[in-house]
Amino acid sequence: MADIQTFEKIKDIRDKEKREKQLFHQEAVDIFERKAEQLYDALKKKETAVYEFNRKLSEKTVQAGSFIQHQNYIARLEEKIDSLQPSVQQARVKMQQSQSKLTEAHVEVKKYETLIENKHLKYQNWVKSEENKHMDELSMQQYLNFQNR
Repeated sequence: MADIQTFEKIKDIRDKEKREKQLFHQEAVDIFERKAEQLYDALKKKETAVYEFNRKLSEKTVQAGSFIQHQNYIARLEEKIDSLQPSVQQARVKMQQSQSKLTEAHVEVKKYETLIENKHLKYQNWVKSEENKHMDELSMQQYLNFQNR
């Protein structure tokens, strides 16, 4: 029974580590979502700007100053997109790594839960076996006492 308590303490420690990794993973997911949203917004702005620019070009009402201004705006958006892509990729990698560590921690906790469950079953079987032995002894003594009368 003492070894079961030891395994339960170890499982509790592993469970605490798992909860910490869950928090770390959630933080990584949040960071990834924020960065991905920034990238998405920049891509959406660029798409809208290009669409508007092409629409104005098709109407042939674009002034030279407006043309240059639109081109500069699109160029700045492309620079922003180019600068955001590596940070989004880094955030994705961190998120995937934290997911992997969380999965490992979950598996570790499950191992100890299974081990503890097996130890409990083994102990219960041993208790039943001891009870059966004791009952057999009592039956034998009663039988012998009855024969000696």
